[in-house]
Amino acid sequence: MVKRPKSKNLRGNNIGIIAGGRGEYVLENIIVKEFMTDEELEKKAPKNISSIETIEKIEYFSIHTHKHPFITEEFPEIKNVNFSSSFVDTKIYFIDALISIIKKKSYNISRFYSKSVKKELEQLCTKMNFDIVIFEGLFTTIYQKDIQGFSNAKFGYRAHNIEHEIWKQLAKKERNSIKKFFLKLLAKNLKTKEIELINSVDFILPLSSKDEVNIKKISRNPSFHIPVSIDNQKQKIDLSSVSLCFIGSFNWIPNREGIVWFIKNIFPRIKENYPEISVNIAGRESEKINELKGLDGVNVKGFVKNSSDFLLENGIFIAPLISGSGVKIKVLEALSLGLPCVLTEIAAEGLDLPTTINISKTADDFTNDLLQLINNESDRKIRGLDAYSFIKAKFSDKKINSDLKECLVSSTSK
Repeated sequence: MVKRPKSKNLRGNNIGIIAGGRGEYVLENIIVKEFMTDEELEKKAPKNISSIETIEKIEYFSIHTHKHPFITEEFPEIKNVNFSSSFVDTKIYFIDALISIIKKKSYNISRFYSKSVKKELEQLCTKMNFDIVIFEGLFTTIYQKDIQGFSNAKFGYRAHNIEHEIWKQLAKKERNSIKKFFLKLLAKNLKTKEIELINSVDFILPLSSKDEVNIKKISRNPSFHIPVSIDNQKQKIDLSSVSLCFIGSFNWIPNREGIVWFIKNIFPRIKENYPEISVNIAGRESEKINELKGLDGVNVKGFVKNSSDFLLENGIFIAPLISGSGVKIKVLEALSLGLPCVLTEIAAEGLDLPTTINISKTADDFTNDLLQLINNESDRKIRGLDAYSFIKAKFSDKKINSDLKECLVSSTSK
């Protein structure tokens, strides 16, 4: 182990971000407006950019995979912000998974580890002398022990979900006894590793208030609920339309599971009442879901470049999620556009929504709420306006920036 540098007065001026893929949750809150020209701000890439007065330089390092690529050229040049990336092969290999299970290690996390990435991060930390290093997502924190010998930085973890809870839910629902057994083992090993990693950092930034409560049960480290900021611009929506829509990445099991549940359990009942209604489904790998093919009224769009444009083409957003954890970014985006939404408890998790936006606990609740919106344009307008106002009050750039700045100052002053 290389000897860790001597301590210095930390001010939060030099920040390293180690993220998976595009790392949008951190980018939305940390890239600094003062570093950008008006032209760069207008490009909105990365989108929803906030301002923190104390930051002088940001080094953004992406650990990207086949599923979550990072293309440096897609981002504009931003003064004092440098982007770099390294690829990790996270394809699942049965033998490696089996060995991890036998050794009681978490294969969910270990497959994100690469010696070449470790070397690159060690060199980066030695060169940059960071005040703060933020790990974007649980799977990047596996490198924390490697680089702490090369940096005196305070380490933060941006928690998207309680990861082991997702796998626990999947195991509970699995009917195949062999798959159920392996999912239980994966969830158990992931829980052990997740608790270890959460307690290895100096502070935690959970996206949802519910996750913050659960994290405090397993860690004594400071935790600051910092939700994602949303670009809340008033849009003109045709609320006379009753076409339904859902968007998400369908290589993520909860999204795939949720839309199949909706098509099998909810949509037929909607079609009985409104035979002409349709549901538009977009997102990476949506075209690969066999259960959606060849169905009347089900339109699969595949990947779309602009999610907001897709949402605005429709009248009602559905989020039929029945598993998962943490705040759902596409739900926030739909709410921010003033789109009336029908949500399950899982989809609404951690949002503290106004009472006018119903949360469905059962399939019957979801069906009835959706039928009510389809049948009543005035209800759609009221719910859409309440959704827009809610995002403006709770998830604005100004509010999130203020909360994040306070968090970083607090974290580096100890």
